[in-house]
Amino acid sequence: MKYILFSISVIFLLLSGCGAARQTSSNVEGWHNIAVTETEEIFVDTLSIRHEGAVAYAREKRVYVTAESRKNYVDKIRNVYAKMGKPEKADKWNDYSYCIYYSLYDCTNKRFRVLSVEDYDSTGKLIAKTTSSKKDIKWLNVDNETVGDYTFFFVCDY
Repeated sequence: MKYILFSISVIFLLLSGCGAARQTSSNVEGWHNIAVTETEEIFVDTLSIRHEGAVAYAREKRVYVTAESRKNYVDKIRNVYAKMGKPEKADKWNDYSYCIYYSLYDCTNKRFRVLSVEDYDSTGKLIAKTTSSKKDIKWLNVDNETVGDYTFFFVCDY
């Protein structure tokens, strides 16, 4: 179950990359705004960036700025619970606001892994944290001119 929710989050992350992103430079309490798209804002927690040789770890926050983008994210979670016959479990996401990914970046090979996803409500309260074992998480290549590209180079060059 956790793996399914985690997979949905990662797929949504990959599909959200687009050429419509623009870089910004605001920095609040360690959170650096990396990009803004029509549906979301993406931040990297500069205080969380840790380098170990050719790999880096960092936290990334995705704030869904439209009701439709939040609904799309939550609908994917609702569908998973509905297939399990437990649709009421998705009610925890009724006030969903943003998520924080903790990722591992392979700076040499331009790829990354999402190690965990935390979903939060509009008050900043944790809804759920989903973590998968490293052996179950596939490496995802970073495409050029995407939000992932901006994030990747920011973290690896920080």
